[in-house]
Amino acid sequence: MLKTIMRMELKRYFRNPIYYIGAIVVALGVYNNVSPYLTIRYFNQDSEIPALAEYSEIDDADIMEGYIPASKEEQYAMGLEKIGQVMMDEYGFRPAEAKELTGKLEKSNLSFMEIAEYMESNYSFYGANTYFYESKMKQASAEEANHYIEASLKEHTYSNYFSRKYADYLGVYIIFYAILMFAFLFIRDSKRDIYELLHTKPLKAWQYIIGKLFGGMAAMGFVVGMITLLFDIIVMKNGKAAGFPVSFWDLWLAVILYILPNLLMVASVYTGIAVLFKNPLPAVPALVLYMIYSNMGSRLEDGSFGYRIRKLAILVRFPDVFFETRT
Repeated sequence: MLKTIMRMELKRYFRNPIYYIGAIVVALGVYNNVSPYLTIRYFNQDSEIPALAEYSEIDDADIMEGYIPASKEEQYAMGLEKIGQVMMDEYGFRPAEAKELTGKLEKSNLSFMEIAEYMESNYSFYGANTYFYESKMKQASAEEANHYIEASLKEHTYSNYFSRKYADYLGVYIIFYAILMFAFLFIRDSKRDIYELLHTKPLKAWQYIIGKLFGGMAAMGFVVGMITLLFDIIVMKNGKAAGFPVSFWDLWLAVILYILPNLLMVASVYTGIAVLFKNPLPAVPALVLYMIYSNMGSRLEDGSFGYRIRKLAILVRFPDVFFETRT
């Protein structure tokens, strides 16, 4: 009987045009976000790496633009240089005074937050620590960029790094898609034909609910599988063309670890709320709030504001630059 319910739910999904439209939107949305990572390659000369002037551009830059993470020492030096420039531009310091101040701070070995506190208390200079965070990426030479790529690929395959970015964006899109589609999963339950089915067939309530749950999961899993197969082919082709090591199974492993458990969580929450309220609609705002909770940033140990995995989250994000993502 469970198989019958699952087949019935799958047929309903496959007859619904929104199912296909949503799947296309998910695929295009993921591609729009991960396509820059498909352009990563070795550099032939320094002129291929543009000099980005604006912080917003540098902050979003990654290895495909020829930017690599700065070391702590480089980040410290660049941050102090920016602080010195601000002191001259906005606080009337002479170059010698600014150099003396930054030299003093450099010798003090204070942390970013401690420097911020010092500048705030002594000069009413607020947010000095942000200049260090703005210096986390640096423009590399072609040799430096290629060395960084080679060193990273010795640890993991190109497809392994890509799989985490893929899971990051697929997770966001597929959860929104699932929230929409699961509404159709339960919306007919209050109609007369379903009421008669439950009272005229040898079917227990738990069988019906579990059947619908796994039917919905199967429908979502089919979309995830098709999209993953498409991206796997693209990643294998691009990676081999760039001379990078790749593995067919990296994306699938990421889906198993980071996507399917979250989909099951969403389906379970949706089912519980729909059964509790006898209506699927209250689950929509509840799950949207759940997503916001899962994606909220927080203050990190170094004083910066960033993403931190939360308990029972339905999203797993990998916001770091491409070769710095970690499982």
